[in-house]
Amino acid sequence: MIYEKLTSAIFNDIQSGLRGFTSNISMSLEQLEDDIIDERLQILKEYSLKGTLPKQDLLLSINCINVDCKSMENCPCTNGEDITPHFEIPQLLNDFGTENSIEYIGSLNKQNPFLVYTTYNSLLYQKYRKRGKDKPYVFIDITPNNNNMFDCFVFNAPMLKQVSVVGIFKDPRQLENYDCCLDEVENMTFVNNEIKRRLTEKKIRFYRQLTPQLQPNNQIPT
Repeated sequence: MIYEKLTSAIFNDIQSGLRGFTSNISMSLEQLEDDIIDERLQILKEYSLKGTLPKQDLLLSINCINVDCKSMENCPCTNGEDITPHFEIPQLLNDFGTENSIEYIGSLNKQNPFLVYTTYNSLLYQKYRKRGKDKPYVFIDITPNNNNMFDCFVFNAPMLKQVSVVGIFKDPRQLENYDCCLDEVENMTFVNNEIKRRLTEKKIRFYRQLTPQLQPNNQIPT
């Protein structure tokens, strides 16, 4: 994915920026990936507060998620008879509202969008709708499950086998669980460039401040 290339690029820039200061950087690529995701969330929050977040540049598509069945009770002590069509998605970005992070959930051809609910109160209002009451709808449980994903439960679509989802996800690395369904898009948006610039500067500043500069060996051999 694009974040693997971004991690490698930042690591190389940090090494170049620290040439002459230290030859041993105690930083793994896995740690750097975590820092990239944290920096991405901080940048998106800043732009969201300013009202300048370009939503279309952040959307990712998962095209064929399999639907299984699961009880909404999520309790292992029950008999599990009350099961509902269900699928999992990566955690959604919630800085500007979880529902606003979803562009589409519905049929594979993207011609039949489902109604989306993310709170139990809004789910209760569905039965009072006068229009579209029988249309398929999805409830997204925005508390992470034991797989650290979001559970989604589908109603009014009993024969559903697969769905497509387009949204803005909190940690793009979670999309690696959907390799067969994911569009591999190599899109270096301004967010990626901003991550690269900020994180490289932070790491170089950190190591230069805390790491003593390498000194030449001027000792005369005896």
